[in-house]
Amino acid sequence: MKNFFLFGIAIALLFVFILFFQSMHPQNEKINALEHERNAEEHQKNAEEHEFNVDQTYAVSNAPLKKPNQHPTEADPLHDSERIVERKYTSDEFQAGINLLVYGHPDMANARQLFKDLSELGFNSLAIAFPLFQDDWQADHVKTDPESTPTIAELTDLIDAAHEQDLSVVLRPILDEQSIISSGHWRGTIQPRNSHAWFESYGTLLLQYAQLSEVTGVKWFNIGTELNSLQSDHAEWIDLIQSIRKIYRGKLMYSFNWNSVNDIRESPFVSQLDYVGIDAYFPLDAPDDATVEMLKASWEIWIDQLSDILRDQTIVVTEAGIIPIAGAYRTPYAWSIPEGQIDWQAQAHYYEATYVSWKPFIDGIYWWNVTLDESTANTIDFSPLGSPTEAVIQKYFLKARNR
Repeated sequence: MKNFFLFGIAIALLFVFILFFQSMHPQNEKINALEHERNAEEHQKNAEEHEFNVDQTYAVSNAPLKKPNQHPTEADPLHDSERIVERKYTSDEFQAGINLLVYGHPDMANARQLFKDLSELGFNSLAIAFPLFQDDWQADHVKTDPESTPTIAELTDLIDAAHEQDLSVVLRPILDEQSIISSGHWRGTIQPRNSHAWFESYGTLLLQYAQLSEVTGVKWFNIGTELNSLQSDHAEWIDLIQSIRKIYRGKLMYSFNWNSVNDIRESPFVSQLDYVGIDAYFPLDAPDDATVEMLKASWEIWIDQLSDILRDQTIVVTEAGIIPIAGAYRTPYAWSIPEGQIDWQAQAHYYEATYVSWKPFIDGIYWWNVTLDESTANTIDFSPLGSPTEAVIQKYFLKARNR
């Protein structure tokens, strides 16, 4: 009887175990299904990331305008707390720079994030470029615009934010061209009715920005950009330089456009500068699919023609860059190339060839350009951020070690 009772208990326990196992089995299936779903999602994500090839060329009409990579965020590798980034150069050794073009009133949250990103890419210098205006190509008066020109206070905030990221600063007021282009002219062909009055007006503004540069510790002040038609007014430039030096103790530069570099040899005011800037939009004779070596060969032709200038002057390339369009290096100054083919690798190749070709002869280079709306920009422009060109920048500007 006792054995029969024990046998019954065993049968009951077996029945309970079977019911328990069956009740758990659907949950196991659910777990397996979720795991399968996660694996599928991961596979899809990897496939999408692999889909972008930096050598791939897209047609403008078929490709999205969005850049292939997102603008750096806190989740990106350069922001990883386990990654140490170290710049290759100090700004005294080499000005590894980029131009920030500021129109209007800056969003300082965007500025701080951008400056952090630039610093972590290896940049050590920032040229803050902002607009001045005149009414037409013959105007005698240069002015600011309350809507488009940042205020002194706003420029101060930008300079301070750049310094927080250990970025040395060039302050760079530039004459805007929108009111000039309609007459078939640009800043390099203005002809003031009274050039002395023009320099008086221009100088009054520049002295304000020179004073700002002195107070905020700006390392370099750019006194003019691509004013080809006024570069022969030697006495005016010398007077302006002497006035600025009375209130500003930093370094001075002037930016010659690529098509007026011969003026460097002939301009007496050049000897009064600390750096001679070149906006290096020299057309490169190379096919759409040019390699880095082909672009370097094209650069060699131009650099050979400039050998005496590069030997005799302290040169900084104050602008260089192209939009990511196939063959854009043939017209590197173009903001758009209608019917062009989007080619991110063309920009990357141009950056590498330009840097390698110019580096032995210059004290710095400033790529053109970034803005403060980089994180939301959805257009094809000069910015190298969020594109394969970042890898070139890191290669030459950055040292990186993992802990």
